[in-house]
Parts: sequence; C-alpha cells; structure tokens
Amino acid sequence: MKKIIFLLPLLMTACASVSPQQYTGNNGKTGYTLTCSEFNTTWEQCQRKAGEQCAGGYELDKRLSYTETFPDSGDGLYRPANNHLAVVCKG
Repeated sequence: MKKIIFLLPLLMTACASVSPQQYTGNNGKTGYTLTCSEFNTTWEQCQRKAGEQCAGGYELDKRLSYTETFPDSGDGLYRPANNHLAVVCKG
C-alpha cells in the first residue's frame, strides 16, 4: 500500500502530459497523433497542443481520431476515457 501511495503522484504526472507522435499522412504531409485522457486533459487542451505542433493550422484526420471508453468493471475503480486526436498539418 505504501508503494502505491508513493507512486501515485508520479503516475498522475505522467498521465498529465500530452506527447504528440509524428506520422506522415496519406497526402505526404506531416501529421501528429495525441492521446488525451479525460482524467486531466480537456478536448480543448488537446486541440491546443495540436495547434502548437502545426503552426500553419491543421485538419482533423477522422480515420485515426476516436474516443476510447472503458466499461465499468464493477470493482469501484473508474477509468476515464481517452481521446485520440490525429491531425495533419496544413501547408
């Protein structure tokens, strides 16, 4: 139990970061995928981070963007949904 309490702040900090992963879109342009947990990141914050990656703006890649939800397992633990945002930079 003490180990869990010790590691909890570290785990929460790790979940708080949104680290974009670069990929090449169908049109050959640079794109990024971002995973944002609803636990600590709003959809707007995730979109803002995508905007930081694409200075000239971006278009949503609908084929790679989705929300991942987790069913209630009945054990009393709630796992928030993850929003997976994929964007292709303009220009």
